[in-house]
Formats: sequence, C-alpha cells, structure tokens
Amino acid sequence: MAPGQKMYPRATVKKIVKAHSKCNVSKNVDVMMFLDYVLFMQTLVKEAAIDAKQAGERGISARSVKKATADTLAKFKG
Repeated sequence: MAPGQKMYPRATVKKIVKAHSKCNVSKNVDVMMFLDYVLFMQTLVKEAAIDAKQAGERGISARSVKKATADTLAKFKG
C-alpha cells in the first residue's frame, strides 16, 4: 500500500457499528475490529486451504470454505 493511503474507511466503520449497537464507540475500537476481521479472514483461508488439500482439490472451493467456517468461528467466539 502506498504511504498515506487508508486501509479502510474509519468513519464508515464507526457509523455502521454505532447504528447496529446503538451506542458510541471509543477511540480505537474500529481499528481493533478491523484487525480482528483481517485475522479471522486469514485464519479462514488457511483452514479452507488445508481442508481443500486434504480433499484432493486443486484450489480453495466454496465447499472447503463452508467446512472451515464453523471451526474458525468457534475459535474467534468471545
């Protein structure tokens, strides 16, 4: 990424969170949520790749992602 370029729109994320939770968010909550999302996606893709390889597939398919989703969600449940 180029210097000065944003990873995601902070204001938009804050508005979405505020609208869904109906309460104000503190200063860096949006950053923590974004980092947790990135970590979740990274883990999901990694687990889906393992499942696809074990199934003998050439690449990651929707089936392998669906199979890995439940385990990955369980890992990230707070």
